[in-house]
Amino acid sequence: MSKETLKKVSILAISFIVVSVGAIGGNIPEIAKSFPDVPMTMIENLVTIPALFIIPSVLLSNTIAKHLGYKNTVLLGLALVFFAGVAPALIESFPVIFIARCIFGFGIGMFNSLIVGFISYFYSGNERAKLIGFQSAFEGIGGMSITFLVGQLLRFGWQASFWVYALALPMLLLFALFVPDVSYDERINRNKKGVSGQKINENQNNTSLLGVIGYIALLFVGVNIYMSTNVKATALMSTLGYGDATDGSTIISVVGIGAMSAGFLFGKTLNLLKKYIVPVSFSFMGLALLIMGLSNSVLVTALGAILCGFSFRTFIPYLFNKVNSSPSINPGLATSLLLVGFNLGSAFSPYGIAIIERLNIFGSIRGVFYTEAIILFAFAIVGLVFISISSMKDRELNILNNEE
Repeated sequence: MSKETLKKVSILAISFIVVSVGAIGGNIPEIAKSFPDVPMTMIENLVTIPALFIIPSVLLSNTIAKHLGYKNTVLLGLALVFFAGVAPALIESFPVIFIARCIFGFGIGMFNSLIVGFISYFYSGNERAKLIGFQSAFEGIGGMSITFLVGQLLRFGWQASFWVYALALPMLLLFALFVPDVSYDERINRNKKGVSGQKINENQNNTSLLGVIGYIALLFVGVNIYMSTNVKATALMSTLGYGDATDGSTIISVVGIGAMSAGFLFGKTLNLLKKYIVPVSFSFMGLALLIMGLSNSVLVTALGAILCGFSFRTFIPYLFNKVNSSPSINPGLATSLLLVGFNLGSAFSPYGIAIIERLNIFGSIRGVFYTEAIILFAFAIVGLVFISISSMKDRELNILNNEE
């Protein structure tokens, strides 16, 4: 295996553990038996508390990288994930486990936003887009694989299942050996000049802070609707009498398959759809929810779920690729803000689902999916209008420049 391939693998490998926070959810009943004096809500917080520490850590990661360098920041984050991740396997003390889970979340946040930073520093154009898509796919594969391994290790006791986080150690070693260091100033300058060292056309790939805020709003809405699909799919099938909880788990799994497929195909999808990728993704996600709402069988619902996962994980890497291709903003800050928007959308999804249920004018559980589809179609139309106006302005600007 060449050094270049090892570098790519080492960068992508750390994505494997990014979405592993909730993997220990199946441990909760067994952990509760070991700590009968601890309230169940506190024990359940072991699953959710890391997410709260990811948000401030993501926001601080670029500041830390400015002083330590990008590589050292990633290595420090992986070290925290390793030690805090396996600590519950060694120490049977609830306060220690709770603190370890907080540190675990902080560690993930330290390198979460920097993964895209390394990709955008070393690669450009189609290669960058392809690797950002792969990074998204690796997250999905990692989440599913680690959850599966936790279930297998649970046979040996709930503490044994935490050994799954020892996977952070080989990731740390790979990254330390095969990924060169990047300083904060180099990262900013490279983004302004491009990987080749050539000055980027300021009229292309230009994203303003206002644009980043718009992307955060898109993420917030998209994540809320995506999460509601996972939550409501089982209720839809059981209420209509064609599925049960087991079928619901299957639906959640096939959503992941669609999402992973989108990640691996993102480079080709971007070349095909270009700037229309967001409205097209929202349109197909709306179509997916419409299919699920109209469905009367597990198979049709599964097909809708696959399309939903594919559409969702198509527009997300596009946003990260877009902000990391723009010379007019700090790419690290923009990436961190997008990740905060993603995590806030996930954290507040129960409230988002409640709002969507209030907006439901159809009076049935199918109507929840219809309402979500309408919202997505509306966003797709607004996106197309915005792109059309932006294209007209670009043409006018080019005409004026040519006249000069």
